[in-house]
Amino acid sequence: MDLEMLIDQLREQASDVGLFFPMQYDTDALETEGLLHSHKLSNRNVLLMQPGGDATAEGAPSDLTVQRYADAVKEKAYSIVVLEPAAIEKDARDSEANLAFTNENEASFRALVEAVKAASMESHGFEPVIVLLLDHAGHHALKPAAFDHSASLPTDAPLLEDDALTPLLICCSDAAKRAEAIGINGIGLNAADRSLFGESLAAFHRDGKFGGDFDDRTRFLRDCYTAMKMVVSDQFFFTIRLCLSDGIPQPDGWGMAFEDSSAPDLYEPALLLKIMRALYGVEFVICTIGMPNINWMCEAQPESDLIRYSRLCTCIAMLDSDLQQNVQLVVPEIETEDVPFAHLVSGMIAGEFASFGGFLGTKSE
Repeated sequence: MDLEMLIDQLREQASDVGLFFPMQYDTDALETEGLLHSHKLSNRNVLLMQPGGDATAEGAPSDLTVQRYADAVKEKAYSIVVLEPAAIEKDARDSEANLAFTNENEASFRALVEAVKAASMESHGFEPVIVLLLDHAGHHALKPAAFDHSASLPTDAPLLEDDALTPLLICCSDAAKRAEAIGINGIGLNAADRSLFGESLAAFHRDGKFGGDFDDRTRFLRDCYTAMKMVVSDQFFFTIRLCLSDGIPQPDGWGMAFEDSSAPDLYEPALLLKIMRALYGVEFVICTIGMPNINWMCEAQPESDLIRYSRLCTCIAMLDSDLQQNVQLVVPEIETEDVPFAHLVSGMIAGEFASFGGFLGTKSE
């Protein structure tokens, strides 16, 4: 099918059911220049690398990992490269084949960063901004650990007590210091679904200082950033990959309305982003959403790509104008061949709902 015909068809389908779907014919918005902190950007393309399952047993990037990144960077000019989420401890991975950003792996990560910069310089004439996302797989980890216990998250993983979280703060601090030392430009936490950091935001049922009301549910996340901020320079910036709405009905969900169990409510996510910007200078946010009407221990139910993208774009557009103007939002690509992502994200950028398109990096074959 002709591209323009496909776009027209998708627009018509979205309009028929009242979906927000700001797709346009051209992709010129992605080629405009930008600025992220002090870094000049030649375009609005962000590479979001996916876990490749090619790390060493210790969680270090292997030769296959380095080659995978170099190939992805050569294929397209990306102004920003976001490394795949790396666990803060070896046991915090959800697979022994995924990355862990530990002290033992520092030299391997340095080689990966240098390879990415060299590949981009050779192919496109500039070095991209490099961002690292720290991760903890929570109750999906090799050593399972739960932040909260609720009916929506059925798990036998032991609950992390308040005292057990202190070592994780130290891990984040140490990781930030190492990341700046090896040439990474910015760091953040993976606070999406299926992550301990994301689960912490919906810890309504947790007792103590890290659960209950908004201030306490966001305390652990803020403490992690405070620990990182204390050990890096002012040139090193902070970011976050944040689930805007996890699709879990209240009183268990994050970014969900109490009045309508199926509807998102972006008040708390927006408030958190404003706090993160004020306290830690977070201006680069990778947005995600969860799947509706499921719990994290189950497979996602089938949902059309049109609806998935519309829900994502709608949640991003629901953030208030202050955030739209002062925080640079990334729309992530969804694995599908049915929606031309570059044309959709161009519409989001042209409409000033977002600033960047996040293109998925390939996995290992």
